[in-house]
Amino acid sequence: MTFKVLSSYTGLILLLLLWASLDPALQAPAQPVCDQSVMNKFIQDAGKMERDIRSRQASEVWRSQALLSVAIGRVKSQQPRMQPFLRQLEVMESGLRSVREILRRHNAQAGPQEEPLPRTLSVQTVQKLFSVYSSFLRGKANLFIAAACQGSGR
Repeated sequence: MTFKVLSSYTGLILLLLLWASLDPALQAPAQPVCDQSVMNKFIQDAGKMERDIRSRQASEVWRSQALLSVAIGRVKSQQPRMQPFLRQLEVMESGLRSVREILRRHNAQAGPQEEPLPRTLSVQTVQKLFSVYSSFLRGKANLFIAAACQGSGR
């Protein structure tokens, strides 16, 4: 019988030691943070992340339009074969100039070229180039410009 009582006390002592060694933060219920400076820090961090994302988007649009401009220039340099498409290529160049102007007016910087340029797509036909151009306008350029115009109230 003494062994059973001793065993019970040993278990109780072990339980108390375990409870005492727990982190005090785990023992007390969580209190809400009422310090406005903590909330201000969260807001600042969110604003910084938003600016970083916009900057990256601007860099992507700048790079994409630059790559498309180079591609259009190369296609146009093949004059005899590309004569039927010359008007469409000029319209594409004009569209890219407009995108560049919109980026400048919204103070969108090209950003640092720290990261390597993304793999580029080699196109074999003018039709594929038109498709890539159209996708660029509907995708990256449209998303960035819509957000920039919404943010500036234009």
